[in-house]
Amino acid sequence: MGRTPWRGRLIVIVIISFMAGSMAAPRPAYALFGLDVGPIVAAITTMQGAMNTVITTTRTVLNETLGLINMSLGSGFTQISNYLKAQIGAQEQIADANNMVQARLARDVRNATIRDNHAVNRQDCLNLEGGQSTVVAAHNAMEVAAALDGAKDSRTRAARDTPSWAGAGQASQANNTHHFSKYCDDAEAEAGICSLATSDLKAADQSASSLLTPPVYADQTAIDKANDFETTLIQPVAPAALRGSALTTTEGQQALPGRRSYSAAISLAHKIGDDVLSWHAGTVTLSAAQKAEAQREGITQTDTGSQFEATELEVNRKYSGTDWQADLQAMPSEKSVLVQIALLDAQRNWLLWQQLKLDHSRALAEATRLSIAAEQRRPRASPMPVPSTSNN
Repeated sequence: MGRTPWRGRLIVIVIISFMAGSMAAPRPAYALFGLDVGPIVAAITTMQGAMNTVITTTRTVLNETLGLINMSLGSGFTQISNYLKAQIGAQEQIADANNMVQARLARDVRNATIRDNHAVNRQDCLNLEGGQSTVVAAHNAMEVAAALDGAKDSRTRAARDTPSWAGAGQASQANNTHHFSKYCDDAEAEAGICSLATSDLKAADQSASSLLTPPVYADQTAIDKANDFETTLIQPVAPAALRGSALTTTEGQQALPGRRSYSAAISLAHKIGDDVLSWHAGTVTLSAAQKAEAQREGITQTDTGSQFEATELEVNRKYSGTDWQADLQAMPSEKSVLVQIALLDAQRNWLLWQQLKLDHSRALAEATRLSIAAEQRRPRASPMPVPSTSNN
């Protein structure tokens, strides 16, 4: 489509030149085959000039067009190159800015992690307070148990100033007198032996709940009830003391090993009972978190606690307490949760340690039962004739 105007112009120029040559050309001097060739030559010459003009014009136009195209392309390529350079620079700036943002973000995350790993959680402090109160209660409970053991060992051995020092009858009467003065029941009151005790004290020295039910003994009366039940359970009356001729005679000397074995077994039984009792004795001031848990559980006595109560409150506070659960959910890092797990493991280890100590006493008790059973199965010595010797 672009070459059609030029072709039309060329044809028009050739026709016009031929007609002009035919009209203005001189009479040919010669003819070829009867034709006058002059006008033809003139037409060809004119056409050649016209074609040269057209070609020259076309060449000029093409050259100018190509020059413009080259200039435009050069400018375009230059602009594109500039755009590419600018784009590369922009990409570098974007990359630098992104790297800076990522570096700051990584720094902030690292700082937050360092802060969380070094910050002490509220529950860490509460767990430490609870653990310390439990340990203090355990040490105080050991002192309570040791004091009870010492008094009961003297009673078991029928030492001086104990009821059995004067004899078995006096020991039985002392036990009855103590019972009638505190724990008189309906039958005894009806018989006129004693005055009926209140409902919370009636036959309390025969009730296991006196020892095991209270998380902490509220007063001295509760402690006496628990101790009297343990005494009634293990050894209500100690055998009479071996004194005077009971020690110096042959029979007395032979009875001493059995009496010492009996006293040792009763001492072990009292030791186990007193350990259980000491767990419920008020031996420590509860922490703030333990008091709050005690109030949630409806326990009225929240000032002084026992080893049993402090341990129970710590377990319940983590198992059903909303404060610990809420703090656990809000802990910002894995480290805080791992600390809580470590503290729970430490608490479990402490409970296992208490269990191990109790198992030692149980093992001794089992060994005592085995020895008694073995002694009962042992054949008794039968009288043997005294061998006689003769001199040869």
